Amino acid sequence: MDPSRPPAYSATDSAPAEAQIASEIDALRRQFPQTRDLYREVCALLFFRYGITPTANRLYQYVRKGSMATPAQVLARFWSDLRERSRVRIDHPGLPPELGQTAGELVLQLWERAQAAAAGTYEAQAAEARIAVRAAEERTRAAEDEAAATGERLAAMGGELADSRAQSLELARQLATIQGRLASMTEMLRDQSEEMRELREELAVARRDVARAVGETNALRVQLTLARRRSSRRPLGGVPEEPDPGQENLALDPRPEPDRDEAGPDEAGPDEADAPRT
Repeated sequence: MDPSRPPAYSATDSAPAEAQIASEIDALRRQFPQTRDLYREVCALLFFRYGITPTANRLYQYVRKGSMATPAQVLARFWSDLRERSRVRIDHPGLPPELGQTAGELVLQLWERAQAAAAGTYEAQAAEARIAVRAAEERTRAAEDEAAATGERLAAMGGELADSRAQSLELARQLATIQGRLASMTEMLRDQSEEMRELREELAVARRDVARAVGETNALRVQLTLARRRSSRRPLGGVPEEPDPGQENLALDPRPEPDRDEAGPDEAGPDEADAPRT
């Protein structure tokens, strides 16, 4: 319920009266900042100006300050003061005794009824307050249980998070190790590739050297063969010397060579000519 709005009562309470009561109570708020003084003035306003019997519940719904016990205490004090003032007027010397006694009984009945109404309202509100307190306690216990369960879940999640962080650190360390090894292997492969290139270049140079040496060896063999042939041919006196085969055309001779077995001593190869005769 909105505390700024007056509560709805029975059908006899008209809306204009309630609006006027609320307006006058707002004026009293500015005049009486103290809570008990404000409740006292509202009691007098309701009872004397509007003829409404004040109750603790109605006072609290109008004022909305302090605890529920405050309007009940102020209301009890209000009825006590009213009875005292009424008793003074009743004991006035000019008042007939019968009228004073009747007025005293009426005020006493009014005060007792107001006290009973206030007490009943207070007990009802106290019962509602106890029910609300029990409900709030149950909600508090449920919230505490939920908070405890949440704390346990958070603790478990914290442990899992710590484990995950440890695993992440271990994986990062392994990854760094693997990357280091990969970098080392890459450097080794680069060095080996450089060595292979150098070896290929050296092999190509060696092959060229071998080919050159083979060519030179073949040339030496040819020269040696020609030299042996020249040395094996001894011309007779007065017989012209045959031309040196080494001076002939290097083109292949289309004529077939005679068999080595049928050739004479002079036509034998250089190896046979140099061999010792038996």
